[in-house]
Amino acid sequence: MDSDSVSHQFRKLLVVDDNKEITDIIEEIARVAGYDVVSVNDFKEVKDAYRKFEPDLIFLDLDLGLDEDMDMSEKGYDGLAVFNFLSSMESRSMIVLISGMDKEKIKLTKNIGKEMNLNVVGSFSKPFSIDRIDQLLLKLKR
Repeated sequence: MDSDSVSHQFRKLLVVDDNKEITDIIEEIARVAGYDVVSVNDFKEVKDAYRKFEPDLIFLDLDLGLDEDMDMSEKGYDGLAVFNFLSSMESRSMIVLISGMDKEKIKLTKNIGKEMNLNVVGSFSKPFSIDRIDQLLLKLKR
């Protein structure tokens, strides 16, 4: 494998977060780092975006907000619903979790993803550092 193909191995990033300001920030950082980026701000858009874009890397918010048919007890389960979809697609995309949840819940969710044969490679907590996102994107691009 030549160095050019290695440097461009992970170039397609799908950002899934219900907060448009967050997806806009991550998009800008990722584009500067050399990624093609698609963002979705609604759980209902995830499946279509994944199928059309076929990302190498996914930044996934675990809590995509309340849907009209969800109550407060279901908050946060939509990240697991995305896991179910990705598992059904036999996704090999690298997944980085984004969350404002506590570290234990993030760790538990990572383990669930790995048990589903998903390629969960990391996480970061909200609020996040722009430098940390940039460093992570550059590291995963290698």
